[in-house]
Amino acid sequence: MDLGQVFTKEIVADYMVSLFSLKEDAVFLDPCFGGGAFLSALDRMGKTKVTGYEIDDLLFSSATERCPQYALKKNDFLQAYSHKKYDGIIMNPPYIRHEKINDLASLGVEKEILAKDALYKELPSTANLYMYFIIKAISLLKKNGEMVVIFPGSWLQAKNGNRFEAALYKNCSVERQIHISGDVFEESALVDVLILKLKKDGKNRQASPEYIKLLNGNLEAYEDETSELRVKFQTPFFSISRVRRGLTTGCNGMFINPSLDSNTMPIISSPKQIRGYSTHGADTDDLLVLDSEMQHNAMVKSYLDDWEHRIVATGKPETLAKKIKENKAWYSLNLFDCQGIIFSYFVRNDMKFVYNDSANVVRDNFYILYPTINKWVCFALLNNLYTYYQLECAGKKYGAGLLKIQRYDIEELTFPDTSAFSSTDLSRMSRLAENLAKTGSRELIDDITTIISKYTNISYESISYEYKEIVKSRLENV
Repeated sequence: MDLGQVFTKEIVADYMVSLFSLKEDAVFLDPCFGGGAFLSALDRMGKTKVTGYEIDDLLFSSATERCPQYALKKNDFLQAYSHKKYDGIIMNPPYIRHEKINDLASLGVEKEILAKDALYKELPSTANLYMYFIIKAISLLKKNGEMVVIFPGSWLQAKNGNRFEAALYKNCSVERQIHISGDVFEESALVDVLILKLKKDGKNRQASPEYIKLLNGNLEAYEDETSELRVKFQTPFFSISRVRRGLTTGCNGMFINPSLDSNTMPIISSPKQIRGYSTHGADTDDLLVLDSEMQHNAMVKSYLDDWEHRIVATGKPETLAKKIKENKAWYSLNLFDCQGIIFSYFVRNDMKFVYNDSANVVRDNFYILYPTINKWVCFALLNNLYTYYQLECAGKKYGAGLLKIQRYDIEELTFPDTSAFSSTDLSRMSRLAENLAKTGSRELIDDITTIISKYTNISYESISYEYKEIVKSRLENV
């Protein structure tokens, strides 16, 4: 069973313990002591009042032999109940993705149970297990208590990052924010690692990032020269648009470019069919569209019978095989309005949002965005370097320079508050966006970015340089 254990090296554990600024008689907690690195570090620092939890039998036995002076409990921290509060908490929580949490059900750990606990109400349903550990640990800190925790820095760009950040900082200040690189763990499992020192003072202050690396057995501070810009505006995505996936046929071989000469309508299947930033004049494929009346046509019936036989024989695709078994109209598609702004979720070279002015149906390798504000203002807010950069940072890199953008990456985009824009800038930005759709000139994207730069502390020069660098890094060696 995967318990999400990644063991901290001794030198890192000693460093983390050294970050505390508590009195000699401070009471400490390690909610998941694992291999006991922090217990040993606390012992070396002369700390005598320590409580710890661990669910792993072997690790618990080993730790109790090495540190018999401590109050160690063989129990799951998330299920443990105690009124006790602590001056200091130190931990390396387990890393288990939300999809895998229920694999621990035999130990009493289940997402449904966690969701019912009011303590975690501010966490998203997609929270990693380490987020639950951290939030519960904060609840057990005394006023002005301190917590030092090591965990993935990737949450800063994760889809659940904003809600976790709000819950994390609700009652705490960040006194130290330390990005640590190198062989931090006994088995190298994470590449983006963060050490936070939190103080439960209710002041919500945030420290500037620091950078250290573990090199040849030593921890060394360094200046980060390659860190990403933190592009974060006031306006969330849902304030300007909503988004959904394009049409899923369930069986492209049957529905896209069928051998039938009739009963079809145009569909845009690939970004390669689009020239510029508009679907006007785009190449299209043929989409088979049928209803119950059309199946009585001899040619249509023969075509459907052939495909039904193939699907039943192979059991694939499963969705259509199930409909056939249930005697449903498996050949009917649920068409919907695709007029809006479309975006291919696979990006190789130029990132772009495209205005679907042809109102063509688009396939499910596109997202469709439906503006809830002026469409050209929305189009401009999407097609600029600040937005592109956010997506470059959030997307998942594949081979050959390919970048995959998930729906939640789009939903996590933020934009400047256009109510602060002058009427002249807002009007000009809207005209530039409309011209972008008509002409496809990428120079207009720079013009839009220049206008937006007036309302952010990240200059046009900075965002332009950083965007080019991050794209260059992704495409190098392609």
